[in-house]
Amino acid sequence: MRNIEDLKKVKDRRPFQPFHIHLADGRDLRIVHPDGVAWDAATSPRVVVAIHEGGWDVVDVTLITSIRVPHPEGARDTGV
Repeated sequence: MRNIEDLKKVKDRRPFQPFHIHLADGRDLRIVHPDGVAWDAATSPRVVVAIHEGGWDVVDVTLITSIRVPHPEGARDTGV
């Protein structure tokens, strides 16, 4: 991930949709609430605190390989 702006876009979506943060070490953090990710852009713009279903982690943004927002339950993939 290039910067924290990609994460901010997903976190600030309305209505909020749970999403997954995939890390370089293979972990998958499922974020179920917009307050589940936080950072201090002024003092630590590269460090994120992620509260997820398995606990919480402090993550260096450069270790985030991708962010995935699954289709909402009941939605069908149209193949588009």
